[in-house]
Amino acid sequence: MAMRGSTGAYTNGTRLMVDARDVHKYFHNNEVLRGVNMQVLRGEVVVVIGPSGSGKTTFLRCINHLEKINRGRIYVDGKLIGYRETGDGKLVEDSERNIAGIRAEIGMVFQRFNLFPHLTALQNIIEAPMQVKGIAREQAEARGRELLAKVGLAQKADAYPARLSGGQQQRVAIARALAMDPKLMLFDEATSALDPELVGEVLKVMRQLAEEGMTMVVVTHEMGFARDVADRVIFMDGGIIQEEGAPAQMFSASSNERLRTFLGQIREE
Repeated sequence: MAMRGSTGAYTNGTRLMVDARDVHKYFHNNEVLRGVNMQVLRGEVVVVIGPSGSGKTTFLRCINHLEKINRGRIYVDGKLIGYRETGDGKLVEDSERNIAGIRAEIGMVFQRFNLFPHLTALQNIIEAPMQVKGIAREQAEARGRELLAKVGLAQKADAYPARLSGGQQQRVAIARALAMDPKLMLFDEATSALDPELVGEVLKVMRQLAEEGMTMVVVTHEMGFARDVADRVIFMDGGIIQEEGAPAQMFSASSNERLRTFLGQIREE
């Protein structure tokens, strides 16, 4: 593997989409992330697993600077997010404008759908492209309808969130994130708030995105999805990465006792 340069790119020109280096995060005196290093290649699907409280969601939120890191650096497509480097190598907090510019290229889907209840499915999708990117309404609506069709909801453009099932709302949320044409998609337990019979329809959309080459970092307890779709699985516990590797290695041949215990508990649920 080629060596990385200071901007988060490999020196042979192959760019990493995510390059997190020695990331630390504290909540008061509690160190939630204790030196996380993670690299994600363009087009790679990385699934992050681990018990509750292991730091998975916090780390995901640090990638797009929804949480500010206390130490370390995170590059997204070669750009340092949240901070800028001074001439003497020190980091100072970046401007909100610059942070928002990088964040606009990162789609995030949360556990809860966070749709605007007073807007229809289509209106939820077109709001950000129009307000943030200045895209004309006609163009935004055409793209919004394409995305609703993509997630299997072409007929629900005029439906309000209250009239949609949880699975349908989450698919609208995915379409909303895709409307910004992101370089990277982050999924934080996107199916955990859904009734079991609705999980499959959301995972189907996520599988399709993976097949199309979308770079994805997915925090999930859906081990079948991780096994079938991930290029790489990362196991976090206690605020650090305990182990990472190909799904077959992680699920069937790991010698990490903590990982094996965690997987055993998941299977029993």
